Amino acid sequence: MQPTRESTTSDKELINVFSQDMIFTGTTVSMRQNTVPQEDHCDKAEYNVDPRLAEIVDEIQQLLDRRPVITVRVLLDWMTPTSHIDVERALPLSGYMFEDGPWKKALIKFGVDPRARPYFRYFQTITFDMSFDPILERGKYDWEKEREFTFPQLLKADDNVPHVFSGRKFVPDDNSWQICDISDGLLQSIIASSDIRQTVTIDDGFFWNGTMAKLEVIMRDKLVCIRDGRTPDDEEYVSLLSFPDNYQRPIGRDYIQYGMEFGQPYTQKQSYLRGQIVARARRSIRASSQ
Repeated sequence: MQPTRESTTSDKELINVFSQDMIFTGTTVSMRQNTVPQEDHCDKAEYNVDPRLAEIVDEIQQLLDRRPVITVRVLLDWMTPTSHIDVERALPLSGYMFEDGPWKKALIKFGVDPRARPYFRYFQTITFDMSFDPILERGKYDWEKEREFTFPQLLKADDNVPHVFSGRKFVPDDNSWQICDISDGLLQSIIASSDIRQTVTIDDGFFWNGTMAKLEVIMRDKLVCIRDGRTPDDEEYVSLLSFPDNYQRPIGRDYIQYGMEFGQPYTQKQSYLRGQIVARARRSIRASSQ
């Protein structure tokens, strides 16, 4: 690891922390650095003369005592109603962020290093670079009569909290979730694996490459299904759970039919998802060898 060099707003790439609406302008560090900030180095002049800002910082820090690694998405769900602008102003005074790696986009309590223990794997973030705009079936809607469409599976509700992924609905206000906020039963069975890494990697954190490959590929497919008004069928994913958590690339091409009896074929969708899982796991192997 390299000596600590904390980035400032003048020499770093700004991090979008919530959709495209909020940017983190505070202290960021690289995963390759060996220590983390113990306190903020921001100018507190505004903090000292703005009681409202001080209140917001205090509330965020109390939530960081409860969860030391937290996304802005969770903060917005847990905090008393506060404008995005005020939250954005308070973030640099409340914690730091990694500019890369498995906790990117999460605010971290000063002095806490999530790389220290496997326990912090539950706070890792998972981000999807995809469109959350529903793909509508041609002819299903009358475009001349309907100017707006309502998609109940994408609306915030008591059973659809934005920062939680239930596997049945989701709120498309941001593209990141924390591992501990995934309540879908099938995905939880992947996360619950006791076969974990003891040292962190930049791509997978404390999880093995196969674990993260299964989680990301299956969750993405569920998001697409829900987005487009379909219900994900767990039976389509069960066989894929047999893909090894710690995937070792075989010599030559991988022909193994994970989770299937000899001679039993995958469906077209299962075959596609299997290919995506293998590709994701191999990317981690290549990255770790560089």
